[in-house]
Amino acid sequence: MIRISEKIIQLRIATRRATFYETPAGGKNTLSLKSKILFLLKDKDLTPADIIAALGMAKTNLAILTSSMIEENLISKYRKQNDQRSVLYSIAPRGKEYINKLLDYIDSAFEKIIPDEESKSKYITEMSDIIDLISFL
Repeated sequence: MIRISEKIIQLRIATRRATFYETPAGGKNTLSLKSKILFLLKDKDLTPADIIAALGMAKTNLAILTSSMIEENLISKYRKQNDQRSVLYSIAPRGKEYINKLLDYIDSAFEKIIPDEESKSKYITEMSDIIDLISFL
């Protein structure tokens, strides 16, 4: 009998492989922490704690990475108006361009496998259900 734990591990391996993309220099890469942070920030501004919780990374690593991303003009950092102690990160126009190119690349790769909209919609729904199911892990 196949165990769900085995399928979860297979899914993790498969998703890593499925998210290979070509770098601007022509090499291959998987989703980096930088890409994941940009993805998280593409729809809303987040606190460092939000990002740490979503990605399970160390606070020090986040500080180093976000500093680099600010220098690259991918994100910006600001303080809340009503609480100057609270920091938020937001995606910059260059970061939006970066993440949209990555998403377009991944979408185009899957278009070759799942060309029709009906099947694509079905798979997206099923993937959403799976994400909800395993989100506690």
